[in-house]
Amino acid sequence: MTMKIPLLMVALILPSVENLFFRNPQYTLTLEQLLGKWYITRWAGNLPIPAKKKLTPLPPFVFVKNVIGKLEFRMNISKPIGCVQFKIYMDEDRYNSNIFYIWPKFSIVFRFIGGTDFAIAAHVGKFNREMEKVTMLMGRHMAPTPTVLLDFEDFVESLILNKTDIINPGCDDSCELSGQT
Repeated sequence: MTMKIPLLMVALILPSVENLFFRNPQYTLTLEQLLGKWYITRWAGNLPIPAKKKLTPLPPFVFVKNVIGKLEFRMNISKPIGCVQFKIYMDEDRYNSNIFYIWPKFSIVFRFIGGTDFAIAAHVGKFNREMEKVTMLMGRHMAPTPTVLLDFEDFVESLILNKTDIINPGCDDSCELSGQT
């Protein structure tokens, strides 16, 4: 009987300890590694978005190299008039390949997590005296592993956001992008 209690304690503690040892490493990235189709699998932030809109399924997007060699974000958005393509180019930081700028002071930091199938993107900055924080877990597919999700939760908490506010938006592929050009 006395041996069963320590075995039971080990059995109960081991899963939580196992998560600490099997977390995914984070990797720096290059522009070429970002190219291709991505899905927004989870996101969190403190942006002033109506609650109804926060849960709206999001379309996939692509990163392409545009004609001047810059990284370009492209996403087809469903509007009452049909599908409208939103695109914006991003300047790579000269000193850090993980940072891209949409505008001079609007930076987005990317980091691969657990390989090249999932990445975390984050923006933190001031706008009208308010600190904006938004992050997303993006994937080459919609099914992140449990450890990738745990790492994303940890990252959300590191931004001093609440992990219970992480949104799983689902995918709206009704306006699928027709290629990467």
